[in-house]
Amino acid sequence: MNNFERNLHALKNKFPHVWNTLKEVSGTTPNNPNAYVEPIEPDLPWLEAVRQSVEDTECIFVYGFGQGLGIVDLIEQYNGRLLMVYEPDIDQFYRAIAAYDLSALFNHPNFYYLAVGKEQLNSLFYIASLHMHRELAFVALRHYLEAEMDVLREVREKFQRYNHTYESNQNTHELFQEDWVRNSMYQMAGMLNTPSIESLKDIYTGMTAVVIASGPSLQKDMDWIERLKPHAFVVSAGSSIQALVKNGIQPHLAVTLDGGVINNKVFEAPETLKAPLLYASTSYYGITDRKLEGKIHAVMSNDHITQYYMGLDSESVAMTPTPTVVGTAIQAAIWMGANRIVLMGQDLSFPGDKFYTEGVSHAEATENEQRVESAEIEIPNVNGGINKTNVNFMFMKDALEKLFNSFPDIEFINTTRNGASLTGTEWEPIENVYHKLSDQQLDIELFSGALEQSLNEKNPDRIAFAKTKLRTTLSDFVEVENEVKALLKLINPLREISRTKPAKCQNAIVEIEKRWTKIVDREWFTQTYENVTPRQLAAFDQKQPLIALEQNIIKKADLLYDALGTLLKDIKSKFPFLREIFGEAIARIERSESEEVTV
Repeated sequence: MNNFERNLHALKNKFPHVWNTLKEVSGTTPNNPNAYVEPIEPDLPWLEAVRQSVEDTECIFVYGFGQGLGIVDLIEQYNGRLLMVYEPDIDQFYRAIAAYDLSALFNHPNFYYLAVGKEQLNSLFYIASLHMHRELAFVALRHYLEAEMDVLREVREKFQRYNHTYESNQNTHELFQEDWVRNSMYQMAGMLNTPSIESLKDIYTGMTAVVIASGPSLQKDMDWIERLKPHAFVVSAGSSIQALVKNGIQPHLAVTLDGGVINNKVFEAPETLKAPLLYASTSYYGITDRKLEGKIHAVMSNDHITQYYMGLDSESVAMTPTPTVVGTAIQAAIWMGANRIVLMGQDLSFPGDKFYTEGVSHAEATENEQRVESAEIEIPNVNGGINKTNVNFMFMKDALEKLFNSFPDIEFINTTRNGASLTGTEWEPIENVYHKLSDQQLDIELFSGALEQSLNEKNPDRIAFAKTKLRTTLSDFVEVENEVKALLKLINPLREISRTKPAKCQNAIVEIEKRWTKIVDREWFTQTYENVTPRQLAAFDQKQPLIALEQNIIKKADLLYDALGTLLKDIKSKFPFLREIFGEAIARIERSESEEVTV
């Protein structure tokens, strides 16, 4: 086995994403004029400069791999730190693994993550955001410090933006986590008795779908929607349903995604619930409770709790979450067979200093005005001008553009007259699109017929499976709660005995790890608690590698006391909530078994 093969073997075991990128390489070293070679002797001035950056941080982001020599020096000098390494040049990395045996370095426990090539940078950002505690040391090999300082600044700024978004998402998840889990639990009865979006696969192969958002530009083109209905499948996304029904328009399908109670106001008027409704597994259950027929459900790919209790294979789940309901509507239309998506009202900015189109009234007007007034970001609009926008809209814009890119065979047309310019779409006025579609006819009976057929294919075995699994988990809560209490009793004196009775402390740590493993090895535990306590689990995940690396018994005990002790207290506090929602979920399923659900 040569160096290249040996390194590939180590990469496959430790960093399979890197191995997957390199496995097809032929074995000949590419000619790279930009290749650089690190000095064999330690670069002492560079290490001194690094020392000032690293200080007390626990995670080090290293820009550049070279031949791995600088990485080795960092590991030796900063034992106990986690290194996350990014080499932007795949050829440079290839030359290194072809020339040297680096398997021991790859397998070192402090070498925590590796990304090679620009496509893997975001995955490193995610891992860094997951494991960093307060701060992240940003270090670059001397070659990149001297040759690509502008690029380094750009990467650092990208990470800061990514981390800001990550933290914002974590805060949002923490704020709404109980609402989302309650929604998943309470929606389950309906999902077991209604058609799924997967059951509507390709019912309209080759169709055009018009996806309508609630931006202010929609008002100018509202009259075109009714004219389009005989020729295209019209989907209202989120709050746009309010504007449509105010103008006497019913879409072929309405879509709801948001899990907050405020979303109930969007569908407050009875007219907003007349059209068939596609709802996400985490959307607010109060809306679907009020709609008795014409419902279609979509289990989101990140909703592992619903997948687990309904016995769904994650690979068969069609819908990927996006930060905007428009993304859900687009995916649904494509799943149903659309090869052209027409966007309306997708402003993602504030043209004319407006937030929504007329008729959207679920949010307070003063709040919308404040958002518009505080918008400081400027982006190009479809007319070549500039619109004001904010961070949230930029986040949605980025997610939608990535979604467009993931469907290269789909034609995306943006007809939003004054909205933000969207990469991956062609802008065209709606009247031109109408003329393109005027000779096409949409058979809406295909849609209603497919819903009827799916409803008649209800699976009693799946309902029984879900009930059994929920009941088993509910009964197991008592045992796990007792195990958590016992574990806390072991952890409480840990700091004290680490200083007075180190041998006893070591035995206690072994027992704690054994009991903790017994808790987390339960099938339901991770599925449930990743949704109920995501921030607390993430905080423990940050510390877990450092706990494993720590050799000092006092420091190890302190880390375990703080990280696992805090998590266990939070886990214990969630049991009353979990008992409540699991009990109600079972009761809802039992009630639904005696009710006839219609399309």
